[in-house]
Amino acid sequence: MRIEIALEPEFSATQLAELAVLAEQNGIDTIWVTHDCQARDLFMLFSKAAEKTQRIRLGIMAVSPFEAHPIRLATSLLTLNEMSNGRASLVVGAAGGIMAHTKLDLSRRVRAVKECIEILQEAGAGNTVNVKGEIYPVWNFRVPWTIEKPPRVLVGANRKQMLRMSAHRADGVYLSDIPMQLMPQTMQNITAGLKKNGRSLKDFEVNNFWAFHVKDDKAEALREARSRLVLRGMLSPFWIEPFMNEAEVKQVRDHMPSFWGQLQKRDGVIGDVPEPIIDTLLENLTLTASTAELDDHLEILHQFEAAGLTNITLGIHDDPADAIRLIGERVIPVFAAG
Repeated sequence: MRIEIALEPEFSATQLAELAVLAEQNGIDTIWVTHDCQARDLFMLFSKAAEKTQRIRLGIMAVSPFEAHPIRLATSLLTLNEMSNGRASLVVGAAGGIMAHTKLDLSRRVRAVKECIEILQEAGAGNTVNVKGEIYPVWNFRVPWTIEKPPRVLVGANRKQMLRMSAHRADGVYLSDIPMQLMPQTMQNITAGLKKNGRSLKDFEVNNFWAFHVKDDKAEALREARSRLVLRGMLSPFWIEPFMNEAEVKQVRDHMPSFWGQLQKRDGVIGDVPEPIIDTLLENLTLTASTAELDDHLEILHQFEAAGLTNITLGIHDDPADAIRLIGERVIPVFAAG
């Protein structure tokens, strides 16, 4: 299983390049940055990282075709791919953060992502794109400067319909915060989609974003994890019902303002939520530990690998350089050896 990392979208191009170099030195496969429509343009932001690195893949996740037409995404992605000599990666999702700022009709989001993936794959292969799309019809479109190694294009998916569609043309699927309890059904949906499209898991990437909160000081790790807990699937029932009973789920949903408030306060104090509830969420949706405890907590990564993941993306937050070094020293060797 390949080990990748994801950063929050808060770094300048120079800072990102420095972190990409450090990640490459520490054996990390891909450095992703979470796309935010209010943040810097990530295709441009990765330009310095592309120049300063040689091996590490450069990934953007997740961009929606509702934000930018697939033709525009294609030219941006293939420009980055050319600059990085074939190391660009993109996750295409349904809508994401843009829904906080606009009102979009998402009734055909699976179709929109499917057509977007087809356009990106055809363009990335250097072909003339002629797609009889219902949402994005494209004809006689060709990018003449594509390189031999096309970019990696994944579908951001968690639920049945999108998971099965991802097998149509994508290079893989990028899950988000999927707990172990959902992995059997997730893999079943993926394999069903692959079978329908005459494909197999052999050449299909299955990646999962997993929050990584590991610090020398356990209290600091807990503060960081608790302050971002609401981002773990937005704590929606789909994500938490597999390991919580009905009453516990209701408590979480009733206290959502408190979880959301932590994104601003960042002090880790969720005062009106029972501690056992928070502990259960952290245990099932994150890897939260002190550095001294890390080896014992790597078991969850082994379980994901056994369940079918080919890649796992460790989401790192505060003090990213420290986290990158820790992953290089304590996580990469375990999976490289295994």
